[in-house]
Amino acid sequence: MEMERRNPDDIRADVSSQLFWDSSLDSSDINVDVAGNKVILTGSVPSYSDRLEAEEDAYAIPGVTSVDNQLAVSPVISPIPSDDDIRMRVENVLDWNPIIDASRIDISVEDGIVTLKGAVDSYWQKDKAWDLASNVSGVVDVVNELSVEPLEEVSDEDIRDDILNALDRSYVDAGDVNVSVKGCVVTLDGTVHDYNEFRTVEQIADFTAGVCDVKNNLVIASV
Repeated sequence: MEMERRNPDDIRADVSSQLFWDSSLDSSDINVDVAGNKVILTGSVPSYSDRLEAEEDAYAIPGVTSVDNQLAVSPVISPIPSDDDIRMRVENVLDWNPIIDASRIDISVEDGIVTLKGAVDSYWQKDKAWDLASNVSGVVDVVNELSVEPLEEVSDEDIRDDILNALDRSYVDAGDVNVSVKGCVVTLDGTVHDYNEFRTVEQIADFTAGVCDVKNNLVIASV
């Protein structure tokens, strides 16, 4: 049976409650607006990781199909780390992580914005490097310009087959998901039921061997 479309005021109330409930982030300066099924987050948070967490919390609410994250990052730590300090901290967390070859990654920081350049062996390592940098104190944004250079070449057909087989093994109803691969770049099109399915399909593509980029055009079906 088709679900009734949720009232924007109800969505707004649930998102606000979810943000307040989440003790892992400081949501005191977050404003929530809703237009149709789209949540708009404005205001500020003390860390870049809080910015990302707030978006995840909004997507967790039924009826939300997209999130416009306009949150600014205003670090409250004192003193605020210099760009050189932030760069050294990012270098350290990458060096200490055994699954990433940090020697191939160049890091620059300007006004708290971290830029990652260089190369990694897989697409999920590119995501991991971004995640590690995002959680460093003082970071206000991360620009991920890492290229992916797989250790072994995998044909586009094999990449697509691997993704489709993984989707078949998952709980996702992938009947409306289209997967195409060209030059090791995966493009996801179609419709999924909720954000959990959206992220699951994306992660399956991310972790598939031979993938060098993922373009996720999936749409969350409105109710």
